Amino acid sequence: MNRIYVLAFVLVLAVFSSCNNGGEVATDDVITKKILYDVPIVNLKLEDRTENDPNWFWENLPYPSGDKFIDNLFADVRDCKIPIYYYDPEGDYEHLERIPDSKVKEMFEYEMIVSLPVPDVYDETEDRYISRPNVEFQLDQTRIMKLRFLEEWQFNDGMITKKILAVAPVFSINIVGTDNLEGYSFNTVKFWFMADERLLK
Repeated sequence: MNRIYVLAFVLVLAVFSSCNNGGEVATDDVITKKILYDVPIVNLKLEDRTENDPNWFWENLPYPSGDKFIDNLFADVRDCKIPIYYYDPEGDYEHLERIPDSKVKEMFEYEMIVSLPVPDVYDETEDRYISRPNVEFQLDQTRIMKLRFLEEWQFNDGMITKKILAVAPVFSINIVGTDNLEGYSFNTVKFWFMADERLLK
């Protein structure tokens, strides 16, 4: 019986020691299995988007490396060099389905244009505001101003760790206002370009 007590004591001591030795046995606590948010990556308010500006990292990937990354990403997606996945704004993001290469080519040929309303303009000769037809905008790499992240967050040993589950480019278009009507921002997502294996099962 004494041997059982000794063994139990040694096990308790070992667990206590390991817990106080850098938290090697600590378990991860999941804060959330899914959180979705946008991260601006092109800050047009910066006078200098290079690392010469002391505030370059505020909502900005430095120029020119950041722009090169977006250019290469867009080209690789368009040319089917990396897989992309259907984006559903109402989806639960439990599963992502790959877009076949044939559909990718169709999307880039027919679906990468949006038609948006623009504010009325004042015509001085007629002394009135004139409505204008919608304007078409091409969704290309120059329109990618944000990245949308789907992540899992955990809290362990006083640190928050993030696991990226999926990433999508956000295409942004700013419509300038007039004296009559305010401008607005239009954002849209067409696909995920990265997905964790657990979302592909």
